[in-house]
Amino acid sequence: MTTATAARPTREPLPQREGELHRIINALARSLAEDGLSDSVYDALNDVLDAAENFAPEQLQQIGNRFRSAARQLVHTAPYRTTVYPTAQIARLKLLHEERPDPDGALSYARRFAVAISALLDEMGDD
Repeated sequence: MTTATAARPTREPLPQREGELHRIINALARSLAEDGLSDSVYDALNDVLDAAENFAPEQLQQIGNRFRSAARQLVHTAPYRTTVYPTAQIARLKLLHEERPDPDGALSYARRFAVAISALLDEMGDD
């Protein structure tokens, strides 16, 4: 009696596919870098850096969320938009991204975050 064996589908070895995946990821990151940040992030930067007015706690929370989203994007796109990797600016954004200020420190936090984002945008050549 013979036993039939099922033919296994053949797959490319992972290392060959890994290179292809890295090329796709890099292409997507370059595309995202070219698109830039949304206008709402620039509006929030201007509001925080230019305004001497007080913000409602809900506004500061929304601004913080916008800045955290922008920081995640910038961490991935900055290497494609700068000639030298902006180590200090990226490290600063990562620290601010993880910080969760209490309501009394929310405005100061938003201003520090805005300055950090602006510094990296300057390195990237964004106005």
